[in-house]
Amino acid sequence: MDKQTEEILQKIEEAEYVLVGLGQEFDMEFFLQSREDYRRIREQLQQQNVLWLLPYVEEQFRRQYLPEMEAEIEKGLQKLAKVLEKKSYFVVSSSLNHKLAEVPWKKMLLKKERFVAPCGDWTKKQCPDGCEEGIQTVTEADEEQLQESFKKLQTNGFSVPDLGKCPKCGKKLVLNNVYAGRYDEKGYLKTWTEYQNWLQNTLNHKMVLLEIGEGNRFPTIIRSPFERIALFQQKADLYCIDGEQNPIAWLLSLC
Repeated sequence: MDKQTEEILQKIEEAEYVLVGLGQEFDMEFFLQSREDYRRIREQLQQQNVLWLLPYVEEQFRRQYLPEMEAEIEKGLQKLAKVLEKKSYFVVSSSLNHKLAEVPWKKMLLKKERFVAPCGDWTKKQCPDGCEEGIQTVTEADEEQLQESFKKLQTNGFSVPDLGKCPKCGKKLVLNNVYAGRYDEKGYLKTWTEYQNWLQNTLNHKMVLLEIGEGNRFPTIIRSPFERIALFQQKADLYCIDGEQNPIAWLLSLC
């Protein structure tokens, strides 16, 4: 364990609040972009105006070609959750990798979610026009449709998965994520409100802000807010673990 990691762990131990940002590195896009078939499929989704399928497509690629790295991410994040479990903390993610949400982000003895992902992923669906009744959980039947579409994309075919229709307007549902034409933010707003309420309680308290694997794709979610908090809160310490420091290896190095 290096000196910076030791310092971060010591600061977390002393802090009253810890805010963690998990960024785009956890999508593993750098590795995916090295594959010609991934680049081709992504371009096809963009041309067909169905980029909302991308989080599901990326998850399938990670499962097929990067399973060991996926396992390392899960193990590393579980280590981080263990470090945080006795603290008042919140985790904000700009990644669309649903694996991050599956980690038990809960404070010890407190049955409250401590994780929010404002960009969405592939596990919810919405009306393309944002009708209130449109937000639904993706079902097993929907997953079969998604898998069928992915298989066709792999063989240079194409089909839009049938995820059902909006009960209000009747339009075909799409996946609820930031790539949807009219992204319905109601899919995450409840947890986002809890995050904002939690954040208000951190004023004038010892706080650690830990930015892990963030880039510049969605700077308004993690990078800009974290820098602003560190600037105005005198008792806040900001640490950034970027791509050059290998965020996954850093997580695995935690006690």
